[in-house]
Amino acid sequence: MSRTIVWYSDGAASAVAAKMAIDRADGPVQVVKCDTTEDEHPDNIRFREDVERWIGQEVILIKSDKYANVDDVFMTTRYMAGPSGARCTTELKKLVRRQYQEPDDIHVFGYTLDEEKRIQRFEANNPELTCWWVLRDEQISKEDCYFILDQAGIALPEMYRLGYDHNNCLGCVKASSASYWARIRRDFPDAFSKRAEQSRELGARLVRWQGVRIFLDELPEEASPKGSDGNIECGPFCEMEPSLFSQNAFLEDADAEGD
Repeated sequence: MSRTIVWYSDGAASAVAAKMAIDRADGPVQVVKCDTTEDEHPDNIRFREDVERWIGQEVILIKSDKYANVDDVFMTTRYMAGPSGARCTTELKKLVRRQYQEPDDIHVFGYTLDEEKRIQRFEANNPELTCWWVLRDEQISKEDCYFILDQAGIALPEMYRLGYDHNNCLGCVKASSASYWARIRRDFPDAFSKRAEQSRELGARLVRWQGVRIFLDELPEEASPKGSDGNIECGPFCEMEPSLFSQNAFLEDADAEGD
């Protein structure tokens, strides 16, 4: 019998997708997270425990057997992010997911009604996968997910409540938005300082300011923390193959994001 796997991320949409899949599936459902908890906001643990009580089962945590955390990936591979993607996502999520999945699995993701184009793009890029778009099929939007969790008595993860668009690791290197990094500098100064030091050592100009790539420690103080995170979605089906990474191609001109 095929397994049904919900790829959970400690985000609102994946939590609601897990609940709906469990309630509607004909058989058992596995709720699985590629575990980067150590690098995320500590409130994610509280949120996950609340979700586990709500869905009536534990989230299965799977983890890289090669790298301990995001910092380990950066300093061992000497690569943070670039046009080929973020190395941490590939090593800690994509390759971990690939080792876990089986050919006949049914995959459930937290893609909502308002992400039809993203769903179509995903299907085009992953034709070998069988997917169940439970949120889209049930006409559930992102805002609906927030409402459903509120009705269940589950507070959103702290990153959402702080105004972030995504619940990624603290100081996500997929971001080039000056607003995002100004917000990280304000809210998580230690995380900002660590990323600034790492990016200097590895030569990664992570942030775009007035159309030019600069190092984090060059971000002007007047950079506003108000604005979009940019397109920094991070999941176990993101990123390119490790063979396509070039150690010296550090963000020469990655996809533009609003500052």
